[in-house]
Amino acid sequence: MAWLAVLVIIGAFLAAQFGRQVYANWEIGQQARAIEAEIIRIEEENAELERELAYLRSDAYVSAEARRLENLGREGEEILIIPEGAEQPLPDELTAAEPPKPMLDQWVELFFGSSS
Repeated sequence: MAWLAVLVIIGAFLAAQFGRQVYANWEIGQQARAIEAEIIRIEEENAELERELAYLRSDAYVSAEARRLENLGREGEEILIIPEGAEQPLPDELTAAEPPKPMLDQWVELFFGSSS
């Protein structure tokens, strides 16, 4: 009878150790999948940054930034300078226009006819 008790205790101990090992392996697999997903996300971000870097190194970007920052132009380009005060006021038709109706009123009018 004593041997049977010892065997049950040893069996329970081995089952607990086996269960712990199975859980540890499962947990490691979960962590590996999470890390793989993060690697994929970082690779996509890296590809996007490489595309942005290629654009920033391109002649088109350098030219656009030079024009924007230094008001430089290409050969043959003409610059139009409008002096202050030369702007024309908006026509009365545009300044006296009614403000647009709220979107909800526009939808109600569209589906159910006039809301008045």
